[in-house]
Amino acid sequence: MTWQIKKQDIPLLAIGAKLIGCGGGGNLLTIQNLLLSMMKEEDTITVKTLVDLEDEWVVGTGMMGSTVFYNERIPSGEEESQALQLYEDSVQHKAEAVISVEIGGVNGLAPILTAFLNHLPVVDGDYMGRAFPEISMTTFHLNQNSISPLVLLAEETRTIIQRVEDIQLVSEMAKDFMMKNGGNVHFAGFGAKASKVKASMIPGSLHLIFRLGKALTKESRVSEKMEEMMAVFENSLYGKPIPIISGVVSEVSRWFESESLIGKFAVDGQSSFSNKRVEIEFRNEFISIKEKNYICTTPDLVLVLDAENLTPYNVSEIQRGLSVIILAVPAPNILRTKEMLEYVGPQNFNLAVSYQPLQGEHHDEAWN
Repeated sequence: MTWQIKKQDIPLLAIGAKLIGCGGGGNLLTIQNLLLSMMKEEDTITVKTLVDLEDEWVVGTGMMGSTVFYNERIPSGEEESQALQLYEDSVQHKAEAVISVEIGGVNGLAPILTAFLNHLPVVDGDYMGRAFPEISMTTFHLNQNSISPLVLLAEETRTIIQRVEDIQLVSEMAKDFMMKNGGNVHFAGFGAKASKVKASMIPGSLHLIFRLGKALTKESRVSEKMEEMMAVFENSLYGKPIPIISGVVSEVSRWFESESLIGKFAVDGQSSFSNKRVEIEFRNEFISIKEKNYICTTPDLVLVLDAENLTPYNVSEIQRGLSVIILAVPAPNILRTKEMLEYVGPQNFNLAVSYQPLQGEHHDEAWN
């Protein structure tokens, strides 16, 4: 059933979106503060769940590119609304709801901002179930949905990618425009009737980040927070998190390549994990966990948490000496289908391994 987002919920949604971003998706402080500065205590934003959607025209909104530039060039909050207006003019159809293309990071909150400014409902779902680096890595196109027309807005410059069915070509054209216009753009696209959206989206992901935020911000022991976070994931389309290691970051290697933050870091286990060492690779997001062999790869989620309070870390925040807990979470089934693995499987991140479903035991000692 429909539910309401209130001003007090924004920080909870932000921490949940950071967690499920798997180290990517950018710093949410700017968009969180934008929403908090605009919303009054009595304001609400309606959230429509899968069962509430009927025949609405639903549009995806957000930003793509460098979130560093997004935060440096403090947005007014109107950019996504302007992109949405251009989209509506292009298709000659009013948006009746908005949806997140990726629920992890800044784009988990961007449609909420658009919904608030345009008095629209936001859909409880998304097309990635986490954060991924490419707009082609979505579940939206699995049912022959076209993401074009796609409106891209960069300050005073704008373009509309129309009548292009090849999703990879759309992605390349969008990245080319983005790089020529400051490395960061706002977008509106992925438009479809609710019947197609319901068949394509990962439902419940907006409510998931809200519940994760509530679990992680509770004034309670780490063990209690972890238990509640486990329960939240289990009561969703995701699998139960598997604790991989609790230890200290001993090595970090990080560099930029093809507009991506790439690298790896090592964690040396402590306590019950004292004889264990793992390596986590990242490519904007955490993409794999390797011991002797790979034990977790994308699209399954790699979560890196502060061992003292379970605050999630972004890729850019990883430093030597941090005490961390590493968890692996089975992704929603739709991301692990043969069709989606062609877009989000390990080979798309230059990992020389085929996708294997997560396997492992739960170690309660990891957070005691």
